[in-house]
Amino acid sequence: MLATPNKFNLLDIVALKTPLSEHNLLAGQVGTIVEILAPEVYEVEFSDDDGQTYAMQALPAHQLLKLHYKPLKTMSNTINQFGKGDNVAGDKIQGDKNQNDFKNATIGIVAQNQAQATVSNLNQTSGASVAELMQIISTMRQTAAQFPPDIRDDIIIDIDDVKEEIQKPERNLLKVKKRLLALLTAVSVVAAPIAGMTDFANNIMEIGSKLGIELKLPSVK
Repeated sequence: MLATPNKFNLLDIVALKTPLSEHNLLAGQVGTIVEILAPEVYEVEFSDDDGQTYAMQALPAHQLLKLHYKPLKTMSNTINQFGKGDNVAGDKIQGDKNQNDFKNATIGIVAQNQAQATVSNLNQTSGASVAELMQIISTMRQTAAQFPPDIRDDIIIDIDDVKEEIQKPERNLLKVKKRLLALLTAVSVVAAPIAGMTDFANNIMEIGSKLGIELKLPSVK
């Protein structure tokens, strides 16, 4: 996580300003910031009422709106005579507002606790957050650009397939394993020396390890 000045903080509750139809997310969809990927770029987790994650997206700050559950200034307590004098209506409004503030604050605390539990569970079950895996994949894609043209496109397709599957709430680990094995095989058959080839192979093995997928380097004949 980057320690830089940010518009948002870790575990802030935010809403989408615009829809992301390609990810089935609507404008106004509420999520929680679980990672700060870069200045003004955040990993946002979207969960249902039961705390089940249904989407995880890296989003820029301009697409997000921070939700607030408290006013900037506390209202005066002079209107406190509910049911007395001429302030019945005003007292009822003030009483309803205080009750709603309490409910909203409670919802915020529950959402924050759910986000913390989900992040903890993610790290325990997969060995890495989505953001960490995305960083590894980004490095692999840069190295892939140096591969021979006859296999470069296939390698990039496999990398992108792994990236897409990792971002899904329910991953198909069998599909991920097939793609990772295909990438390892491609590395083993490249004859031309490529800078970063060893790191590329190590990154494949690291992704498998963090996802609990057992991989073996193919034997070169």
